[in-house]
Amino acid sequence: MTGQTLFKAIPGRYVLVWVLFFSIVINALLLIVPFYTIQVFDRVITSGNVDTLIGLTVLALAALSFSTCFDVLRFRMLGRFAVGFEQFLAPLVLKASIIDPARRGDGDAHDMVRVRELRTFLASGTIATLIDAPFLPAFIIVLYLIQPWFGLLATIGSLLLLALAVLSGRVARAELAPATSAAQRSQRALDGIVRHGGLLRAMGWTQGAIREFAWLNDRALAPMVRANERVALIASIAHLLRVSLQVLAIGTGAWLTLQNEVMVGGMMASSIIISRTLAPMEHLVAGLRSLVSARDAWAQVCRATGAALSSRRRTLLPPPVGALDVVAVGFRLAKASRAALAGVNFRCPPASVVVVIGPTGAGKSTLLRMLAGLDKPTLGSIRLDGAALDDWDPDQLGRYVGYLPQDVELLGGTIAEAIAGFDETATDEDVVAAARQASAHEMILSLPNGYETEIGSDGAKLSGGQRQRIGLARALSGNRRLILLDEPNSNLDPEGEEALCTAIRDAKARGATLVIVTHRPRLFTVADFVLFLRGGGQVAFGPPSEVLPKTMSGVTPLRQPSAASNDQAKPVIAEGRR
Repeated sequence: MTGQTLFKAIPGRYVLVWVLFFSIVINALLLIVPFYTIQVFDRVITSGNVDTLIGLTVLALAALSFSTCFDVLRFRMLGRFAVGFEQFLAPLVLKASIIDPARRGDGDAHDMVRVRELRTFLASGTIATLIDAPFLPAFIIVLYLIQPWFGLLATIGSLLLLALAVLSGRVARAELAPATSAAQRSQRALDGIVRHGGLLRAMGWTQGAIREFAWLNDRALAPMVRANERVALIASIAHLLRVSLQVLAIGTGAWLTLQNEVMVGGMMASSIIISRTLAPMEHLVAGLRSLVSARDAWAQVCRATGAALSSRRRTLLPPPVGALDVVAVGFRLAKASRAALAGVNFRCPPASVVVVIGPTGAGKSTLLRMLAGLDKPTLGSIRLDGAALDDWDPDQLGRYVGYLPQDVELLGGTIAEAIAGFDETATDEDVVAAARQASAHEMILSLPNGYETEIGSDGAKLSGGQRQRIGLARALSGNRRLILLDEPNSNLDPEGEEALCTAIRDAKARGATLVIVTHRPRLFTVADFVLFLRGGGQVAFGPPSEVLPKTMSGVTPLRQPSAASNDQAKPVIAEGRR
C-alpha cells in the first residue's frame, strides 16, 4: 500500500490544515520583533516620542502573545493528531500481525514499535521545524528588501546548513542500519535468556549466556555510538556556522551603517531575522536522524497495513456441520528443496475422528496448520462443508474451529481467562463447561486459587500436563465443529490420556469432527479413520484396521532397521514427537 493511500484513510487528518494555518500566522507574527526594532531605532529614538514607543511596545507584546497562543494550539493539535494516528493504525497493524504470517517474522522491529515511533515523531518539535521550513524563503525575501547583502548572507547560510542536514541524514542512516539489526539480535537473545533462565542455570550456562548477550549488545552499541558522535559533530559545526553568520550579519550591518547604506534599526532587525531564518535549519541538522528513522518507520507501517486494509469482506456462511474435504493438497516453503506435503487426499464426514500418524518430519503439524487456516496450501484445496477455507470469513470460521498446537500456547492471566481467550461472549458457565468437557475441572479446582490461579507468561507456572489439559479445554470451548489437536497427549499420564479419550468421544457425540496428530497408540481406540503420512506424502487413509498394518515393516517402513538388528521396524506409534 502506498503512503498516500494510507494517509487518506487516517481520520482527523484535516487537522493538519489548521496546523498549517497556525504556522503561517505564527511565522508572520514573528516579523513583529524585527519591525519593532526598526521603528524604535529609526523612528522613536530620532523623534523622542514616548507615546509612539508605548504604542509600538503594546502592539508588539500583543502580537507575541497571539503567536504564543497559536503555537500552543499547534502543538496540542499535533499531539492529539498523533494519538489519533496511533489509535487508527495500531488495530490495523495488530490485525496484519495476526492474519499475515510474514509480519510475525524476526527480521525487523515489530510493526507496533514503528507506529509508536511515528506517534512520538508527530508530537515532537522536529515536525514543527519541518512545518516552519517552507516559510524560510519569505524571511530571506524580507532580508533582500532591507538590504541585499543581508539576503545574500542568509541564502548562503541556509544552503550550507541544508548541506550539513543532508550529510547528517546520510551518516545517521549508514550507521543506524547495522545498529538496528544488531540491537534486534541482542533483544532476541535477551528474551530467550530471560525466558529460559531455569534451563540456563540447570545446565551451567549462566556465564556463557551473559557473555553472549554482552557480545551482541556491544555490536549494537558500537555503531550507535559512532552515529551519535558523528551527528553531534555535524550539529556542532552547524551551530558554529549559524553563530558565525550572525556575527557576520552584525559586522556587515555595522559597515553598511558606516557607509550610510542602512540605518541602525535595519541592521538590528536583519540580525534578528537571520537568526530566525537559520535556527530551524540548525535544528533540522540535529533532528534529521529522527526524520530518517520516521521515514523508514512510515514505509514499514505502509507495508504492514496493506494486508489489513485490502482484505475484502466475505459473505457469512451457514454454521458448518463439520464435513472436511482435503483435495490433492501440497505445501512447499519458500526456497525449500522439497515439498513439506504433497498429494494429500482424504474426506471425513461430520462427527468423525481422524488420527494422523507418521514419523518425524512427515508433515503432520503442517497439515494441521493448513486445516486451521494458518497456512495456505501451495497446491490443492481444503473445504469445510463444501466451501474452501478462503471463502469463509476468518473470524466466523475461527468461532467453529478449535485448535491445540503441539507447543501449547496459553495467553497470560488466570486459568479462566486462558480458557475463554478473547471471546467476549464467554460466561463463567461456558468456561466451566469447557473445563468439564476436557476433564480438567477437578484438576483446576485443586490449584491454590482454582479458576483464578495466575498461570504466568505462556503458562509458565503450570506443568506440561496442566497446560495441555487447559489448552484442550480452550479448544473444546464454544460451539466448535472442527477440532484440531496436535499431540494432545504428549505430556499426559495414563489417567490424563483416558480423560482425553473421554473428551474426544463427548465432542464427537456433540457432532464435532476431530483431526488429531499423535504418536501414541491410546488414541487409536477412538479413531474412525487413520491418516498415515511419510516424507510429506500420504501412504494410506482408512479405518484403523486397514491402515495400521501398513505402518509395520514391509513395503512402507517408517524406520529402517539398524545394522545391528534385523528385527522388524518399530511401528509409527513408537516414533517421537515432530
